[in-house]
This record gives sequence, C-alpha cells and structure tokens, in this order.
Amino acid sequence: MALATLGSHALGGTQVEQCPGTITVAGAGTLDVVATQLNMPGVPAGPVRNVGGNILPEMWGRAYFAKSCASGTYNNSDYEAWQLLGKKLTYTTELSQAGCGCNAAMYLVSMRQNSEVSGCMDYYCDANSVCGVNCHEIDIQEANRYAFHSALHKQWDGNGLAQGYGGWVRDNHFDFGRQEYGPGASCVDTNQPFQVSVAFPVNADGHLRAMDMTLSQNGKDCQIQYSMDRYPADEHFELLSQALRAGMTPVVSYWKATDMLWLDGPGLGDGPCREDTVQCGTSPQFYGFSIEDAA
Repeated sequence: MALATLGSHALGGTQVEQCPGTITVAGAGTLDVVATQLNMPGVPAGPVRNVGGNILPEMWGRAYFAKSCASGTYNNSDYEAWQLLGKKLTYTTELSQAGCGCNAAMYLVSMRQNSEVSGCMDYYCDANSVCGVNCHEIDIQEANRYAFHSALHKQWDGNGLAQGYGGWVRDNHFDFGRQEYGPGASCVDTNQPFQVSVAFPVNADGHLRAMDMTLSQNGKDCQIQYSMDRYPADEHFELLSQALRAGMTPVVSYWKATDMLWLDGPGLGDGPCREDTVQCGTSPQFYGFSIEDAA
C-alpha cells in the first residue's frame, strides 16, 4: 500500500475540499470523488464540487473516482480501477460555457497500478507526465462547446492518436463537423447537456477490438458515432488491452490554454477555432454515469 500525506503548508495555506462526496454509478455502485490539491507540481488545483452526484470541476480542478476518500492523505490502492473490456460506459456532460482554448475532460489512466507518489502528491499519472509520472491514458472526452476529441495514448506516447472534430486528428480527417456538433447544431447542440457513450468491444481472443464512441442528445433524431479501430503505436491494442484488463481510474478535469488549437483549431480542414480566447465561463458538469455490457 502506498500513502501520501499533503498538508496545507504545501499549498501556501490554501486547500480545496479533497473529499467532495459520493456518486452512484449504475453497474459500479457508490463511489467517492477525490479532488487533487495540485494541478501540477507546485501549482494549486481548482476546487471540484459535487452537487447531488453531479461533478463540477472548476478551472484547474481535477478529480478521481475511488472506493474511499480520507482527507489529508492519498492512497493509490483506494482509486477505482474499472475493467472496461467488453463494457460500455455512458454519462452526461454539460459544457456550454467552455469556449475556444477550454478543455472539459473525462478520461482513464492507470493510477491504481502507480506506486509513485508523483509531484502532485496524489499518485496521478498520465501519458504526458503532467505530475512527473507516466502511464497509459485513454481520453474519452477532451472537449469544449466547439470541438470534441477522443484519444488513445500508450505510456510515453504524449501525442497519442485522436479522432473527432477540431484540430489535429487521425488522417487529418474530421469524423463530424460544426453542422452536427456545436452551439445550435443538428445532432448535439452544446448549449444543452448531451450524452457520451464509449464501448470497448473485444475480439475472439479477448483483446480490445476498437473504442467506439457515440454522442447523443435527448430530443435529437441523429447521433454522432465514430470508431477508433487502429492505433499504430499499439498495433494490436496489446498494451491498452492489458491496461483495461488491469483496470483504469476515471478522471474528470477542467483546464485552459492559449495554444489548444491541437484540440479546437482548423487543422487541415474547417476546424472551429482560429484563436484560443480561453473564455471558459462556469464549470462543466459530469453526471449520470453507468456501466453495462457492450453490445
């Protein structure tokens, strides 16, 4: 068991609420939300609110799903490790205030298996070593009201391979466009909440076959669907299959940058943003999580 203790002195006397309550995930039970104190080493995080199971990370906030939460300490063995091979995860998100340069993210990382405390003192790891520790990462959602990406990252592959709309994506081809996704769009109007579903179907050998994405919205008669069925850096999904089989920790976060055109810029097509103005408004929302068998 690995344990880290972080006192208020490490943050200049300022702390966010580490244990902002629980959520109920259909198919996984009642889980604790664990908020980080440090967004990056030495950089305080923003708060994460939990309003009746609706998770709202404020700017620079980041939180993890866990079996338990103890204020003042972080323990990697407490983090949830969802084994999602052959499963489908669904949730609702609201990001109507997130403009160009803002990133409302929901993703999976191999935190339970990480025994290094990290520079954020909470065992956080990802494929870009934000807190100094690298691990596998699967981005289900990196998004704002204009752009939406999903991405696969094996350990040490910081760029990964993304699909969706906006910026730089696989084969420089957008899977959908502003007519389908964005403010007032026909399939997903980002002025309102919408549903995100990700399935991890397996082949006959039990290995990951693809990561299948569906974006939908109540009252709309069309959906956005795309399949992430190849990733040259992990050609047969050997590494990501192992990570999903071992179990990955769900993470939600909100951050911004003036150089996020990789997410929402023109790319080589008609991407939505020409400049990252970082008008990020109020917190995004994540709620209504459920896990079921993939079809």
